[in-house]
Amino acid sequence: MKKYMPDILWKEIIEDLFEEFVSFFMTDLYPNIDFERGYEFLDKEVSGIFQKTRKEQRYADRIVKVYMKTGEENWILIHIEIQGYYEKEFSERMFKYFYRIYDKYNKKIVALSIFTDSRKGYEPNIFEYEFYRTKLRYEYISYKILKQREEELIKSNNPFAMVVLAGLYTIKSEGKELDRLKFKYQLTKLLLKKGYKREKIEKIFKFLDSLLYLPKELELEYEDEVKRLTGGEEQMGITMEMTNIYQVGIEQGIEQGIERGIEQGIEQGKNREKVEIAIELLKNGIDIKIISTSTGLSVDEIEKLKYKVH
Repeated sequence: MKKYMPDILWKEIIEDLFEEFVSFFMTDLYPNIDFERGYEFLDKEVSGIFQKTRKEQRYADRIVKVYMKTGEENWILIHIEIQGYYEKEFSERMFKYFYRIYDKYNKKIVALSIFTDSRKGYEPNIFEYEFYRTKLRYEYISYKILKQREEELIKSNNPFAMVVLAGLYTIKSEGKELDRLKFKYQLTKLLLKKGYKREKIEKIFKFLDSLLYLPKELELEYEDEVKRLTGGEEQMGITMEMTNIYQVGIEQGIEQGIERGIEQGIEQGKNREKVEIAIELLKNGIDIKIISTSTGLSVDEIEKLKYKVH
């Protein structure tokens, strides 16, 4: 089975459905945020804070500026980590990010870590330090997808529950392609029954279609089943070709360096996606000139992205 890029997928869906994301994971904070004033993702602005090694590129982080309706603070920051593998010093890293963000902005911070891995019992949410009589305790919100109850996610009216359910099905179907086909079809069917607006359906479908990746023969079987279910692609507000092009383009670029595949993936994306694709290609050793030609980014722009790889 070919590689997919869950870090990019999670980053995108959090941005696409941010209000639903906050409502789902932070029910206490949600009613106090003034979404009418908008919100801002500060990833680029704080990129220097997150100096990562090559290994650490496997997780995603997001920093979001939101305005409050009440309280002393005019605006606060939400720090989001998507953690997909075991990391012994994870809680310490969360604390380091906290004090770096706080030092930069001197604003209140809410931190949330979402664990998408399949390791039972792994959900660190506290960092403690003690040396003689000097003590420190940092605790943040944690959410383990593996622990979630499928039936509760299915019943939820929050669109982001479908995103979490896709993550749960991905874990449950690791190494089980037929199970993944079944889960993917069930989730697509459920998504259509929920009655969400077309725009939300498209965004969630793009996420689940790429996250629940299937080999070609099973993907064709899945598409046939979906067409039978809907009576045609237009009825579900989804274009199969559109959602598949993005991932196919990336995979072809990483594995073969084929420009045409990358271009097809990029055509459906935004400039932000070009940067993410360029970073992934750099990590996989693709020549800078090929990346430049394929993504439309200049050689200088790609050179500046190198620090995110090393």
